[in-house]
Amino acid sequence: MLRPLAVIIAGMYLTRPGMPYPEAERYAKVIQAEAKARDFDPLSAVAIVHFETGFFPELVSDNGEDYGLGQIRARYVGACKNDDDPVNHPSEECKAVKAKLLQGEENLRWVAKLITRNRKFCKEKTGTAWFQQWLASYQGLNFPKQKRWCQPKKKTWRVVKYHSKLKQELLASGKLKKKHRDLVEQKRKEAEADQAAESKRPKEAPHPPKKQPREGSGGKKSAVQASTSSLVMTLVIDSN
Repeated sequence: MLRPLAVIIAGMYLTRPGMPYPEAERYAKVIQAEAKARDFDPLSAVAIVHFETGFFPELVSDNGEDYGLGQIRARYVGACKNDDDPVNHPSEECKAVKAKLLQGEENLRWVAKLITRNRKFCKEKTGTAWFQQWLASYQGLNFPKQKRWCQPKKKTWRVVKYHSKLKQELLASGKLKKKHRDLVEQKRKEAEADQAAESKRPKEAPHPPKKQPREGSGGKKSAVQASTSSLVMTLVIDSN
């Protein structure tokens, strides 16, 4: 589903009004592209992230499992799947995966992937994949022992209701309401003005190189210098 960038950005500003415009635009471009390619409403992704992290990209769950904007469970991503204990003893490769999940754009791509995967999963298990179903699966509301799949709960309906309210707040006859359109435009112009001012700001002159200490006679270090260097090296090695 395709929605204009301004609609997606306005939705994000309802959650995080102080978000810098360039950051909001980057996120909106990823959401727009993924939603178009995978055929979901971009505002559903906005609603998910609204409750998961409020659009603060570096948040990690208290139990150390879930990372970034959409709270992606890292143990099921990339190299972390190979670790015995990816939470407490992650490998270097798993640490790199987690760091990437804290990058907003990358995390939103994973949100989109999981939307697609959970829609397919619910369709296979129940025969249908309504919004509330795949959202419940995204939230982990599957119960294999009871053979219950894609079961919406209170937290699911909270997101569904917010998604509906989001559309009502932002749109009139399918177009972005003027007050939200004006806000997005104001944020864009402020960002452009800041960028222009930054480009005109004089750059600091480079610092002159530090003078090297003089060496002893004959171009060799004096005995004191050599002794001092040896002592410093010993201290550095010992401290490590």
